[in-house]
Amino acid sequence: MRFFWTGNLKNPKPISFALSFFILFLILFWIGNFVNFWFKFGFSAEKIGNFLFGEPEFPLKISPVQVLEEAHINLFVIGILFLCLSALLIYSQLKDRTKIYLIASIGVSGIIYIFIDLLILSLGREFSWLKIFAFSLFQFVILVTLIIIITFPKLDNRNGKKFIAYIVFIFAILNLIFGVINLFVYSEKIGLSISQTSDYYLGNPQKFIKQKSIQGAISISQLHFLPMAIYILTLAHFIYLVNEKFNLSLTFLLFSMSLIDNISGILILYFGKLFAVVKFISFLSLEFLLFVSSLLIILKLTSSKFNFPNRGRI
Repeated sequence: MRFFWTGNLKNPKPISFALSFFILFLILFWIGNFVNFWFKFGFSAEKIGNFLFGEPEFPLKISPVQVLEEAHINLFVIGILFLCLSALLIYSQLKDRTKIYLIASIGVSGIIYIFIDLLILSLGREFSWLKIFAFSLFQFVILVTLIIIITFPKLDNRNGKKFIAYIVFIFAILNLIFGVINLFVYSEKIGLSISQTSDYYLGNPQKFIKQKSIQGAISISQLHFLPMAIYILTLAHFIYLVNEKFNLSLTFLLFSMSLIDNISGILILYFGKLFAVVKFISFLSLEFLLFVSSLLIILKLTSSKFNFPNRGRI
């Protein structure tokens, strides 16, 4: 983190070597996006329309919940990508205003790409081409950013500190969106009540709901442990950068509620309905903490007297 904060290290060779491989991985990620999009849609508006609305002969519109579940995953990936690209971009030799525009472009184009499917579903099949446009726009912004990072490297730029505020602010906005998606998906997929949470995991023959398997619950929990740890650690670090009070308590609560929320599905299946209460309360508590964290960051950053209180300890 010290490099991303100051852009300066006493011995830059190891970090330069690591960053070269890191950028290589980002390039491979960019190429992989094109390959994946090609195999899935072939850059064809017709295939995208069939994916979202079904074949014209057998129309079956995709559920908005399914779209938001995918957005839930993409938001994490694109959020981390935004942090990485922006953190490297601020130490390039571009003018400050250009850096700000590019940082904003990464965030905005990423959000457009994440939610373009919802817009197409509301507009109709004939607007399926918008997904190709959104994908191409996002990929173009990533490409331009990578070219700038590679072409105009500058590892020592102490003026980069002020751009951290822009990056943290946009991340806070993404975190708010992430929380809204989580609430909507939980509401539509499980239901915002303890009884519906219990039915979702334990099943309900009267409602024709099948019980979830232990294997499936463990698999979902296992897949969430690492992303949740990275996400909460990043959020907690940004809170620490902008805030002076309650950092330890907030960090402890964020990690505790995310852990309990992640494993409580397994506990419901093993120990019964009582843990449906734990699942429901831990989920709502986690979402509340995410909202509070984002609002805290946004309010601190928009304060006229704001200054990073803990920057000297990084």
